[in-house]
Amino acid sequence: MSESIFDVTMVEMPSVLPVLPFAGTFLFPGQKLQLRIFETRYIRLIFNALASSRIVGMVQPVDKVSTEDKPKLYSVGCAGRISGFAEAENNLLLITLTGLSRFRVLKEIDTAYQTYRTVTADYAPFAFDLNPAPFKFDRRTLFAKLDAFAYGNRIDFNSALLKNVPDSALLPSLASMLPFEMAEKQALLECETQQKFYDTLSMLLDMSCGSKTN
Repeated sequence: MSESIFDVTMVEMPSVLPVLPFAGTFLFPGQKLQLRIFETRYIRLIFNALASSRIVGMVQPVDKVSTEDKPKLYSVGCAGRISGFAEAENNLLLITLTGLSRFRVLKEIDTAYQTYRTVTADYAPFAFDLNPAPFKFDRRTLFAKLDAFAYGNRIDFNSALLKNVPDSALLPSLASMLPFEMAEKQALLECETQQKFYDTLSMLLDMSCGSKTN
């Protein structure tokens, strides 16, 4: 773990989180995500978060095309710190979230005075996100799979740029940037061990390559 003054420990993670249920928008630990916030309820969410812990959750709706006001959410999301914030014209907020830790949704809190959604969060299944132990894997094999995936899917992707990314950051970086389907990214988000995360990522690379090369 780095020695940045912005580091957050597990005991500092809020047990109650406001959530952004944006379909197809994923946040992974250690990764940065830029968002444009324009709905009034989410602008209020961001201002309230800035006034407290600065931490919000990203959770996917199960049905990405649902027209319900409160569509059912997946049981696992990722908490992020608002690390960048700017006001733009036309009542627009530009924010950057830095992923901290995944969490399991315990329950949703119904409140009459809030227009956005709030959940109680359990970080215990993903405790290693904030302080990951060293995890070694065969980088040569992974990069071979990555190159095959890029070729098979006709993606202009230069894997050489990732050669110097450390092991601890490489897997979430790939999960964040690669164009997997929503359900596939959610599967990665829900992996409770680093080994499971690696195995799932590797499997997705193989499956995507094999299904689209013809």
